[in-house]
Amino acid sequence: MPDSLCGTPVPAELLSPALPAGGEKLTEERKDGNGYFRCTLSVDGTSVLDAKWDWTEAGRTARSVAYDNPYRDLADVESQDKRYVYSDTGGVSRVTCEPVVAHRKGQAELFATVALSDRQAPAPEVKKLLLAYAEALSASAECVRK
Repeated sequence: MPDSLCGTPVPAELLSPALPAGGEKLTEERKDGNGYFRCTLSVDGTSVLDAKWDWTEAGRTARSVAYDNPYRDLADVESQDKRYVYSDTGGVSRVTCEPVVAHRKGQAELFATVALSDRQAPAPEVKKLLLAYAEALSASAECVRK
């Protein structure tokens, strides 16, 4: 079991519920771009989890970012502060970059997404994974770069 999600530190016990049991080979396919990162985890050649972060225009909600992909329902539950949404198939969270005015994208905001491929996990476990991923991203070079 890895101790990171596509290079971002996340405790292995939080990744475990999102991955199928009994797999032998875990691979990552990463794609970096200007203002975004996408990664697909595969187990034994089958895609099981997509993780991504991207900068989007300020003022968007996690729910609206989740709805960018109409084929996955990532927004069953919304946090009271509207910072994140999640379901048993994934979720989206705003990433807090401090200081806000100093991050490299100006008025844009960073959002993290995790999405399970053709499977489900207990929604509370997905929430824990999503929030750990977003928190780790808040300390990443992408978030604090000036």
